This record gives sequence, C-alpha cells and structure tokens, in this order.
Amino acid sequence: MNDLINQPDAPRLIYGLRDTGYSFNTAAADIIDNSIAANATEVNVRIEVAEDGRKFVCFGDNGDGMDSEMLFDAMRYGAPARANLASLGKFGLGLKTASSSVCLRFTVISRESEEADFAKLAWDLEHVEEQNQWEMLREEMTADDYELFEELCGDKGTLVVWSKCDRLLSKEYDDPGGAREQAAIRRLGERLIDHVALIYYRFLDNEDDRERHVSITVNGEQVRPWNPFYPEKADQVLSPEQQKLEIELEDGSVETAQIRAWILPNRRDLTKDEQKVANITNRGQGFYIHREGRVIQQGGWLGVFGAVEPHTSLLRVEFDFRIRSA
Repeated sequence: MNDLINQPDAPRLIYGLRDTGYSFNTAAADIIDNSIAANATEVNVRIEVAEDGRKFVCFGDNGDGMDSEMLFDAMRYGAPARANLASLGKFGLGLKTASSSVCLRFTVISRESEEADFAKLAWDLEHVEEQNQWEMLREEMTADDYELFEELCGDKGTLVVWSKCDRLLSKEYDDPGGAREQAAIRRLGERLIDHVALIYYRFLDNEDDRERHVSITVNGEQVRPWNPFYPEKADQVLSPEQQKLEIELEDGSVETAQIRAWILPNRRDLTKDEQKVANITNRGQGFYIHREGRVIQQGGWLGVFGAVEPHTSLLRVEFDFRIRSA
C-alpha cells in the first residue's frame, strides 16, 4: 500500500470550491461558454422559483452533446484537457465550480443525436457529505427531464439544471415563492441579459462576421448584442499598423493580438436614445479584453492610468487575442 497517496477530504473540498469568486452572472457565463465550445447555435437559459420557494436555473443548448463516457469525464473535478486550445476552459473545473457556487445540486443531461441514448449524471454536495466520498448520482430520466430537454435543447445537445439553489439570491424572503421573491428573480434575469449582451456581443450580432452567430435567450427573451464601442457613432483612432501587437508566448512562439482605440461622441451630441446605447460612464471607460470572441475584462485601465480618469471617459480600448487551435 502506497502511504504517500493523500486523498483530499471530499466534503471539505467540494464545499470549499464553492467560494472561488463567482457571481451569478459569471457562473452562468461559464455554462454558456461550454455550450459555445460544443458548437451550439442556440442557448436557452431559464430562471424560476416554485410556489414553495424552490429555485432552479436551467441551461439548454443544441450543441454536439455527449455520450455517457464523455459526460462522466466532463463531470470529473479536473476533467481531461480539451483538444481545442481555443476553448476557455483550462483546468477542468468550470462546470463544477460555477454550478456549485450557486447551488448544492447540479444535473447534466446530454445526448449526441435524436437516436442516441440520454446520458444523465448529478453532483449533490449533501450526498457527498453523507457518503464522505466523491460519489455522483446516476438516476433515471423522468418525464420532466424529457420535457425540459425538448423545450430548451431540441433533439440533441446538453441540459444543465441547477437545483437546491441556496445562493441564487442575496437574501431570504419571508414569503418563499411569493411576489417579492418572484420580482427578485425577474431582476436577476434582467441583469443576466445585460451581462450576456456584452460578453457575447460578437456571437449575438448577425452582422459581426468575426464569430459564428449564436442565439441566446433568458427566460424566453432574445438577448440583443451590446457593442461597447458603438461603431456607428464612435471614431477608431489607431492606424492599421498600430492595431497589431506581437506577443511572445512561453514556448517562444509569437502571436499577434489586435488592438483598436475608440473615441465615443460627447453625450451632448447624442439623442437620449443614443445615450442609452452608448452608456457613457467613467466606469465604462478603459480596456475591453476579448479572448476567442468573448469579453473577459470589461472596462478599467488595468493600472495603466491608475484609477478612474474622467478625462478619458470617452475612450474604450478593444484588445483581442486568440490561441491557436490544436
């Protein structure tokens, strides 16, 4: 027996990984990232609270889907590295840590085609605590599972369901499932729509050919793109030669990042409707860093100019880098 093998304490670690810095919006975006990496063209998000106060968040996509073996690997903490280097996932933890940051139980249902069998697995943190080991749950498909998969995915794809959502809202209500809690859930959905509109604006914009088009809905509402650079009215001030930045990677290879600087029009030169689109604020100035078409940093100067600088409130910098696919 190898006395150097030192297994982590399952309950302590799986609960500890809940506190890795996610907000609800960033956790939801991690799941949407997985859908996009799986070549989905449609992603549907549903946030709901039952009359008894139980809360659920469901993500359905029509992507490639997984068979049972692939799903087992995807549900492993520290999942195998993806073949596509362009994928945002790097450590095999995103699905798990994003989900558990919001809920105590998350279930994944997937299939690769209409003819294929469904694969279904779940992590339940309370079950792990009771068993004191890294044990998932394999349960039969229910009538609700079939119906929800058809509604949010279609014939194939992947469905992620967050249940036992103890961290979905920042406060508890005296009337679980009542009008005030329902209103809080609606506001949560509205904020997610705003977040998704920015993070995936290139994918959401039919006219942006830098990324393939992906349709995303939240609670049945189509998310419309919000381009922070407002190219219809803003001026791009860097010459073509200045828009390329060579970056040396750890292996000595050199990649080229793209950079563009946009000067937005003054607020007084815009109509009220245009002001809403531009959303000019001191907090909105700065770098918008893109990786593989997604916005991963929004606003701020990253220490270049120090704190918020009112004299640069009309400047937004578009920084874009990609990693070569395998």
